[in-house]
Amino acid sequence: MKKTLKRICGFVNALMLLSTSWLFTTDLPAQDDPLMAKIKASHEFIIKQAAETDYRDSIRKAVLEYEGSLVTHCKSVELDFDSVSVKIRILQPLELSDKGMPYSGIWKETVPGTSCNEKRAYNVQVNATKSGLHFTPTYPGTAQGDPELQRDTLKNIELVKVVMPGVKKSCRLEVLNTQLVGPEAKFLDNGRLSAWNEAWDVRACDKLFTVPVKYIPDATGTSISVGASEIQAH
Repeated sequence: MKKTLKRICGFVNALMLLSTSWLFTTDLPAQDDPLMAKIKASHEFIIKQAAETDYRDSIRKAVLEYEGSLVTHCKSVELDFDSVSVKIRILQPLELSDKGMPYSGIWKETVPGTSCNEKRAYNVQVNATKSGLHFTPTYPGTAQGDPELQRDTLKNIELVKVVMPGVKKSCRLEVLNTQLVGPEAKFLDNGRLSAWNEAWDVRACDKLFTVPVKYIPDATGTSISVGASEIQAH
């Protein structure tokens, strides 16, 4: 049995699929040079910001916001900002003012950390606006979607909660980890993204489950299909 929810809006910016290491080691056609220059400038700004104390404090605050949403309510977290596992992914290149300050653009930072003796790869999306940088926690792991797509995914998992052994309708779902299963989505010849798969580790009333999720983009949005019959209890 599968439950499918259509997200009627565009998928995250295409650049989400390109890691910064790829962006600076791959030759692109000449017509893409302005875009690559903008991405390079974005990368330089982000790397500089990532070393600032205020920036790291904002990342930590966003991570604690996620931890505070769990039943464990951990009040502290240790983040390894200098780990080789730290990843910065540009989702939308920055638009910089004449003073070199961004007024638009989006990136995601992944930082390994530990809270309440549980290790996670924490994710925080950073939106540059005219009023400054805004930090939004997303679920830990390697899920490919933006915050809105992730929220829609959790809503879809809620629809099949009744098939989870020992879980009542009143049990609150918590996302503990996400994993990309198989290859990332890529652009097809028709300009659309290919489908991709993920596995979400969730907790409900102290019971743990792994939920398979498939994403199918089309011209109107992204369908989210949960394999209810394939949910694994732990």
